[in-house]
Amino acid sequence: ARPEVTDMMIEKGSVALDGISLTLVALSRESFSVALIPHTLANTTLNFKGPGARVNIETDMLGKWIKKLLASDKATGGLTEAKLREQGFI
Repeated sequence: ARPEVTDMMIEKGSVALDGISLTLVALSRESFSVALIPHTLANTTLNFKGPGARVNIETDMLGKWIKKLLASDKATGGLTEAKLREQGFI
């Protein structure tokens, strides 16, 4: 995945692949892994995907919201990444 996608993810967080919500178990700058149980595989379209198949990736809305908030507050000096860390949000 592109870094602008993985930047919106956190380990043990959620990501949706083709609309199927899954748990992130490993994450790097360029890739990620999800937990996929047999029931999910058998009862979703992921059963028809092979290695390297293209999927739609949707990251968690909270991550998008925080990124947007940080970007908009940089000009005003309000909310900062350091402040979010200090308060335990990230």
